[in-house]
Formats: sequence, C-alpha cells, structure tokens
Amino acid sequence: MPPFALVKASNDGYCPLYVPVVVVFGGTSGIGKAMTRRLSEQLDGRIHVIVVGRNKAAADALFASLPKPTGSQQELERCGYEFIHCDISLMKNVHQAAQDIAKRCPKINYLILASGKAFFGKRKETEEGLDSQLVLRYYWKFTITNDLLPNLRAAKDVGQAAGVFVVLAHGIGPKINFQDLGVKKYHRYGVGPMFQGVSYGDLMLAMYAEREPDIAFTHMFPGMVDTEATRPSAVSSWFAKLLMVLLRPLAVLFFIKVDVSAENMVYGLLNGERGFYQRNTVADNVGPRNVSYSESDRQAFWEHCLGATRTVPR
Repeated sequence: MPPFALVKASNDGYCPLYVPVVVVFGGTSGIGKAMTRRLSEQLDGRIHVIVVGRNKAAADALFASLPKPTGSQQELERCGYEFIHCDISLMKNVHQAAQDIAKRCPKINYLILASGKAFFGKRKETEEGLDSQLVLRYYWKFTITNDLLPNLRAAKDVGQAAGVFVVLAHGIGPKINFQDLGVKKYHRYGVGPMFQGVSYGDLMLAMYAEREPDIAFTHMFPGMVDTEATRPSAVSSWFAKLLMVLLRPLAVLFFIKVDVSAENMVYGLLNGERGFYQRNTVADNVGPRNVSYSESDRQAFWEHCLGATRTVPR
C-alpha cells in the first residue's frame, strides 16, 4: 500500500472521459456518505449518484452540499443526485429498488454497498422467513448485486469501469457452516449471523467474480471508524448514551477518521479493474481468504441464497 499522500494523489487523478454512474446504499451517513462526497467533489459534480436508503431528508441535505456540475447541456443532463427509498430488511423492497434503479440507469459503473448493522438478541425472523440480522449483514447484498448485474455489464460493454464494492470485511470471518445455512441452529444471540454474514459475503463476491470475470468485486474492511454511529446521539437508552460519552475520547484518539477511511475506500474502489479483491483498512489486497470450499458446498450455498432471497439469476 502506498503512503496516504500517494493514495490521495491517485484519487485526485480520477477523471474519466464519461460521466460515471454510482449507486450507493448507505450514502446518507458514515463511510457511504463520505465516499459519495469524495467522489462528487473530485469530479466537481460531473457524476450521476443515486443514494438508496430510508432518510430522504439526510440525502437532500447531502445533495445540497455537493458541487453542481458545469459544462454542455448534453453532459449536464447525465449528471445529478437522486434518492430512492428502500428498507433493506425485506427482499421484496430490495428487488423493487433494483427495478427503480435499473429504469433510471441503464448502465452502472459502481455499486457501493455500505448499509447494514450488527446487533445482539434472540433470533427473529422477518415476514419473509429470514433471520433479521443475516438479512442486514448479507442477504440484501446478494439480492441487489444479482439484480443489477445487467446494468454493470452494460457499462463494461461500452468500455467503462464496472465494480461492486462491499464495506464490511476481508476474509476474517469463520468458515461457513454449510449444515446450517441461514443460521437457524447456531444463532447464539446474534453472534452466529454476525460472523457468518461476513463469510457469506466473501464467498458471494468470489463466486460472482467467477461468473462475471470482467467486473470487479471488492470486500473491504473499514476497521474502527469514527462515524455518526459512534456518537451518543446514535443510541436511545440513557445507559448506552452515558457509556458512549465516556468512551468518546477513545474513539477520537484511536478510531480512523471517516474522511481518511473514505479516501482509502475510494482508492480500493478505483484500483480494481476486474476480479475478486479482499482489502484491509488501507486497501491492500490480502486475498483470497476463506473462499476455498468444495464444489458441492459452493453450489449448496448458491442455491440457498437464490431461494432465500427469491432471486432469479440475471
């Protein structure tokens, strides 16, 4: 990994001849928001961004702060910032969002997946019969990636960049338990889906890369990043607020600044032309890790994902 100054210089050199189309899940806060800002400011607004989430007010506030493009009328028509509402806890919502995105963007250059959270507690199923935590850690990512593959292919077909970029991990999860796909037996108050979701994501991206060799599929580990989620305002209980107030000085001292993380993330995004990447916090490619399984296990995993998410291969 080059020094941070060279990472920034590399990102500063990003200036494609076309207007890139970037879809960001989780673009209203945290790393996703910081990546959206970095890309937009780098291109002086010469970009088409679709932010997908639940908080339209936050998206509108972000868009108002981003640069507006200049240039010919024809080019200006390709630029802009848009918001699409989606609650990723239900796969039917994700499928619908994919349809909405595909209608607006026949081709997509980058699909950034930064939404999701981890939590503890007894196993709960969504109305679609899936573990509620595993949905947020993994299933929605499988669904949206599959549904937007035609749009990513369309970018590659005209000689443009195309990549799927997932913010979560880089091969550090446990081995997948193929006897408990869906994590129904070994839930362990949320520990099971939390860590299996990481490993599911690695194998998913590796298998998509095999199926789509011209597209880049990246899993990147952010580390401990100082985002809105680390602030007392992010929690509701008084005890949690007090705890976060007490721990706040440690976060300021030791956590990665969100802008620094976004710089490394954008570097990882832009420096993968095709294939499968697993990157650490500074965008070193450390893979492949934890994706070597038997063909029968891989096939069982893929069929499980298709069935659980009610997904038709694209």
